[in-house]
Amino acid sequence: MSKLDGLPSSPDNPPVDRPPRSTEVNADSTANVVLVDDAALHQLHSRENLANYVRLLWQRRHFILADTKSKSLSAGNGTYLGMAWVLLEPLFQVAVYAIVFGLILKISRGMDNFIGFLMIGVIFFGFFTQGITAGGKLIQKSRSLIRSFNFPKASLAISLVLKQSVDHLVPAAVAVVGALAFQWENGISLSILGIVPIYVLVHVFAFGCICFAARASAFFPDVTKILGLVTRALFFTSGVFFTIERFDTHPLLTTIVEINPIYQFLMAARNCVMDGVFPSLNVWIYISIWSLGVALAGFIYFWQAEERYIAVR
Repeated sequence: MSKLDGLPSSPDNPPVDRPPRSTEVNADSTANVVLVDDAALHQLHSRENLANYVRLLWQRRHFILADTKSKSLSAGNGTYLGMAWVLLEPLFQVAVYAIVFGLILKISRGMDNFIGFLMIGVIFFGFFTQGITAGGKLIQKSRSLIRSFNFPKASLAISLVLKQSVDHLVPAAVAVVGALAFQWENGISLSILGIVPIYVLVHVFAFGCICFAARASAFFPDVTKILGLVTRALFFTSGVFFTIERFDTHPLLTTIVEINPIYQFLMAARNCVMDGVFPSLNVWIYISIWSLGVALAGFIYFWQAEERYIAVR
């Protein structure tokens, strides 16, 4: 209200006539308005349903393969020996354990081919621990990529396990050839072909471990310390350097070792390479169920936090 509105009308102060206020919207003000249908809009980094998520992973298969190819066999980068470390590292590991457990602790007593037994145990057990350890650092190491692009984050875990399956080919060959070399008089059996599906199942199992470790450590970094303790405990309960016959007088310890899937993987590999026999059907079913079960459970567990990885610091 203006000051004139409060004055009484008089000859000296005649009422002021004002033009009526227009209620019409200027046509020019709406000339640049664009109507957007928000039905097709979706939130960035949102979690798709599981079926669509799998479809998106398939659409990103070329990215996954390219990432795998670029990172494979890179363990020796920045060193003088380079690629030679792919071969030398497993040999040095076996040599150290052979000295400690074979010469010092005398665990090799009563075993015909302790070096071969140890080579398969140490090298194949390393496939599991490397997956767990790398999975514990996966999200943190990929933060810049996650924040720059919108893609299904499980592709990082798939790329990692594919990279490891390529990197582990040489150590696996070292384990098999080394085990056979120390019992060359026994020859080679067709059962050695069983090492191929075992190798595949090992990395399917490792994929599930990667998914579990990646999500858990992404939001609780202390998990990486716990994972280190877990791998050490598994080393001493998976038959890496001993046979289960040592625990015949301790039924509980025998049962704990036997239900450990990693122990069953190692013994299955030794059966195929050293004993010249295929594992029993029960063993194949056992390690297959564990591999597929851990992989599926880990994948779903990882997918459920899909939209939260963008906030990891």
